[in-house]
Amino acid sequence: MTHFVVEVPGPRTLIEDAGRRGLADLGISGCGVWDRRAYQDGARLVGNPAGLGCLEILLGPVRLKCVGGPVLVALTGADVQITVDGSRRPSGRGFLVADGQTITVGVPTTGLRSYLSVTGGISATPAFASVSADPTREMGPAPLVTGDVITVGEGPAGVIDTRAVDVKAAPQELIVHGVWGPRDDWFTDDGRRVLEETAWRVAEASDRVGTRLEGPSLERAVTGELTSEPVVRGAIQVPTSGVPLIFGPDHPTTGGYPVIGVADFDDADRLAQARAGVVVRFSMSTQSW
Repeated sequence: MTHFVVEVPGPRTLIEDAGRRGLADLGISGCGVWDRRAYQDGARLVGNPAGLGCLEILLGPVRLKCVGGPVLVALTGADVQITVDGSRRPSGRGFLVADGQTITVGVPTTGLRSYLSVTGGISATPAFASVSADPTREMGPAPLVTGDVITVGEGPAGVIDTRAVDVKAAPQELIVHGVWGPRDDWFTDDGRRVLEETAWRVAEASDRVGTRLEGPSLERAVTGELTSEPVVRGAIQVPTSGVPLIFGPDHPTTGGYPVIGVADFDDADRLAQARAGVVVRFSMSTQSW
């Protein structure tokens, strides 16, 4: 059975898949990969069906030794330098890694997360029908550490699409489109105007739970407390500081702070690559997508 031995784990490398669905009533969020487009591209390049596990690599470097194989691998997401036994391999294309070879994923100059996909997927013990790590709730596989053995699934490859993925530098400014509500009426007209007119910056404290922003406080029209209510991935929540945050894949299932709007799915996913200091601007609408 083909597997990888972790020689250098990186600061926080996680096993993720398409995530969990329909479990919010149990307090279990969807989790799964953050940059879903990069995940789908990687699956296409190695011929995986939807839903199989991959590695979500935060920054790096990561070094893995292949045992068994050869196996088809692809790196998508942030543009990183990849080597196999010291020889360069391209991002956004599939390449073979043979028994005994070592793959090294470097640190991207822009962006944050790279996705290592392998034919057959990354196997792990599932929790609620998913192998996605959820460190916040201590569910699923733990972040990788040196010496871990990562098993490759034995499922046959599907159609392998060899068209290269155009891996680009992560932008330094993002436009996040969204719809107002459900609690935009808890903010004044000036508060809503400030949300759209401010050049917010991604804060250092951001993580998979949410992208925290730096900027002015949004003025409230309602100052009382809100009964805890459901929240979703991409919800733009405003805590007591008045500075909004945008929930990511590991978001809580309920929250007691008002949600002024909800970000477009694709735009919310692009925040997976937003480093501290990246500018975020909001463009809000009353119309759904």
